[in-house]
Amino acid sequence: MDRAARGNTMGGTSGAARIGCCISGHGFGHATRAIAVMQALVARIEARFEILTSVPAWLFGQSLASPHTLHPMITDVGLVQQHALAEDLPATLEALDRFYPLDEQRIDQAAAALQGCQLVLCDIAPLGIAAAKRAGIPSILVENFTWDWIYAAYAEQWPDFAPHVEGLSALFAQADHHLQASPVCCPMRCDRQVDPVARRPRDPVAIRRRLECGSEQRLILITMGGVGGGKQEIALHSLRERRDLVAVFSGQSREEKFSGNLRFLAQDGPWYHPDLVAAADLVVGKVGYSTVAEAYQAGTAFAYVARRGFRESATLEAFLDSHLLSWKIEECDLQSGLWLDTLPSWSNSRRAVEDRANGADQVADYLIELLGQTHARP
Repeated sequence: MDRAARGNTMGGTSGAARIGCCISGHGFGHATRAIAVMQALVARIEARFEILTSVPAWLFGQSLASPHTLHPMITDVGLVQQHALAEDLPATLEALDRFYPLDEQRIDQAAAALQGCQLVLCDIAPLGIAAAKRAGIPSILVENFTWDWIYAAYAEQWPDFAPHVEGLSALFAQADHHLQASPVCCPMRCDRQVDPVARRPRDPVAIRRRLECGSEQRLILITMGGVGGGKQEIALHSLRERRDLVAVFSGQSREEKFSGNLRFLAQDGPWYHPDLVAAADLVVGKVGYSTVAEAYQAGTAFAYVARRGFRESATLEAFLDSHLLSWKIEECDLQSGLWLDTLPSWSNSRRAVEDRANGADQVADYLIELLGQTHARP
């Protein structure tokens, strides 16, 4: 085991199923979706995880109590971001040209980290598929989009994306099993389509108390995913004037700070994001898979900022409009503070969610089928 992995090992369980997880480092949404599956899996069987990703260790420590080893490595490119709501396509192309075709040494390094695993879950890093194939381990691709589909939207204006679309399409096709998680951007023949995948809340009622939100105040959660941005992209003055609201900025400060009715939470602090979403009366921010899935599971209203340059957005926006009380906010209104005046009434905005299935359970059940239930809990 390498030094970095050895330093991020948690627990140990003899006789447990050993599952590899190769996770995209683009934002935190792919990691939290994979964590949701890991949480559901350990609720059913004894398991430990070998996690390959560039996502920071604190996210797994905050969300995952089961034994796991983190192998820090870059697993894919995704999109280089200018900020939370804008991509840098020239920089993305440069990064793709450096990363692909996958270097043999990189594949060998990942395959070595996966040795002894019985399955490899890939969300949506193609390195995991290549490494699993090298190690002779079945791979399971879980996605609501793949990077070749994302890059294809840019290829007409930026032809240099075309070779990467072709190469990545071939890599993704090598997965032994393929699951699509709703809302799916590009439905296709797959082994199973599952409901939205999200981590479960723990104690949202306690979160409101910890955030010092009064019984007569409404709680707004402002989140831009794991890419960064937030305070600089939203006018604070309009929120400070609204004493009937408590505005929480998730992961937007190095240190936790409460100022008047504003709450700035450290990214690596003790704030479990699904609890924040479930405690909120309204989520405001970038439309991303993980936040959408968590809001769907909690029934929380969502005021979202459109990401016109990102192909996934249209699918997520349509899903929000069909399943939650939701509104589109223009980025300029978010920056000016006018967005608060453009929202319709959102009192009693929560939707009933008693019968909503969590796709994490469905993915976990599929993995157990592959394992043959040899590690089922008594």
